[in-house]
Amino acid sequence: MAIIGARPAPHPWFGWRRSQPRRRPSRRPVGGGRASRLRTPADVRPLLVTILVGAALAFFYLSQSTSIAARGYQIDSLEAVLADRVADQQQLVLEIGRARTPADVIERGTGGLRLVPLEPDAITYADASRTALAPAPAAAPDPAH
Repeated sequence: MAIIGARPAPHPWFGWRRSQPRRRPSRRPVGGGRASRLRTPADVRPLLVTILVGAALAFFYLSQSTSIAARGYQIDSLEAVLADRVADQQQLVLEIGRARTPADVIERGTGGLRLVPLEPDAITYADASRTALAPAPAAAPDPAH
């Protein structure tokens, strides 16, 4: 029930609240305003083109970054293989150096191959100055034939 001349209740946070007169909504013309703008269909083609271009750029970016990451993994694996090969090569060079030492050659010859050292007078050396200047002798025919 309404009482004539009654005041509104005080607002709990800001004290008394001033009452403002109610305004009637104004009528807008039929041809203009917000209502007429909402009724016209919006052109969505530019928005669709923008979305498609963005999606294409995102796909291109992801494909490139994936390709680069894959290449990085390949490079890392090839570097690991190269490091293994270099280590193997160094190990083989070390084993070749050990195998060429005179003590090792003598040990393998006498032990495993059962070779006997030659007498010092059994070895003859060719004179380098003589063989270089003298012509080669002609081969004699073999009398057995």
